[in-house]
Amino acid sequence: MIKPKPFKAVGLMKELMDKYYLEGEMSQKKGIPVAWVTAVFPVEIIYAAGLFPYYPENFGAIAGARKVADKLSMVAEAKGYTHDLCGYARCGIGDAYADEHPVGKIIKPDLLFCCNTQCGSLPKWFEVAGRFYDAPFFLLDAPQIDDEIDELCERYFTLQLKELISFLEEFTGRPFDYDRLKEVLRLSGEACRLWNEVLDSAALSPAPFNYFDACIHMAPIVTWRGTEEAVTYYRVLKEEINERIKEGISAIPDEHYKIYFDHIPLWPKLRWFSSYFAQHKALVAVSQYTHSWAYSFDLNRPIESLVENYAGEYVNHCFDYRVQLKIDFMKKYGCDGFVLFSNRSCKPNALGLYDKRKIISEATGLPGVVFEADMSDLRFFSESQVRAELDPFFEQLSFG
Repeated sequence: MIKPKPFKAVGLMKELMDKYYLEGEMSQKKGIPVAWVTAVFPVEIIYAAGLFPYYPENFGAIAGARKVADKLSMVAEAKGYTHDLCGYARCGIGDAYADEHPVGKIIKPDLLFCCNTQCGSLPKWFEVAGRFYDAPFFLLDAPQIDDEIDELCERYFTLQLKELISFLEEFTGRPFDYDRLKEVLRLSGEACRLWNEVLDSAALSPAPFNYFDACIHMAPIVTWRGTEEAVTYYRVLKEEINERIKEGISAIPDEHYKIYFDHIPLWPKLRWFSSYFAQHKALVAVSQYTHSWAYSFDLNRPIESLVENYAGEYVNHCFDYRVQLKIDFMKKYGCDGFVLFSNRSCKPNALGLYDKRKIISEATGLPGVVFEADMSDLRFFSESQVRAELDPFFEQLSFG
């Protein structure tokens, strides 16, 4: 099989990520507090307050990609944490207790911030970590949303953000810089715009970019969102995408089908899945996961704009909303079928997938399949079982 042409931007991304972790390690030595944050926390406020945001979920993803999540998880399990917990949490907890650190030691937090729009596991993990590291923990609470954010939810989340800012002012001993917040929001919004334009190139036929590329190139939109570094990176990546479109370079050879994939990838098997789909001439065009950072901010209304973007995260919506969002993505990207990953580490996203498969197929006429595994821990992956579930799906596509 012809290997896809590597992106030149990967070199820049590696430099950026090396710089990110070096800055994290050096921050405390420079007197800059390190704040643990969750992936969809309003990090713009943390940057504006002059803290360094660190993403322990990213640490878990790296541990999974390097195939050591099981080793770190077993350390956590030996301390009494069940293997049914989120794999990212088990990696973070395991590394805190471990004598060996196969992906580098997780950075000790000075304080921790979590927003519960993602799931209920993250707040408990951060609460445990706060006790372990003896660091203050702030939970940004959001009520669940049915369809649209209503006035009561807006008022409540606005008060939460103002309480967060007061917490930061007390911790840092200085007033919050609202002018700096506007600049950070401008950079964040520009990076998100560029990132989503890159993702949209997967709707082309043939496509120069796919979901597996996105899983690699998403690192800066998470870790550097709100900085010049993120904007610069996605400008470079978008230029390379445009070059590939002009030169007719496709993400996979002989693209026949476009697939929707839900949700987080299996990090230790990313290359295997990429090759497996390509062998079936199927381009994974879109996933709600990589579209999680689609923020657009109104700089004249910074706090209100943060509320509008961060209170309405995907998992914080009702079942029907989630189903419709998947259908909308499939229509936009011209998908021929869909694959739903029942991830034992991420139960909020795995909830109701078998029902969703039935509802989506009935609504769209598209074939779909559900398979089960874990996003980071290979103890819960069986290649033969996954093939047994996915091979009939591809046969169905070919006869469709």
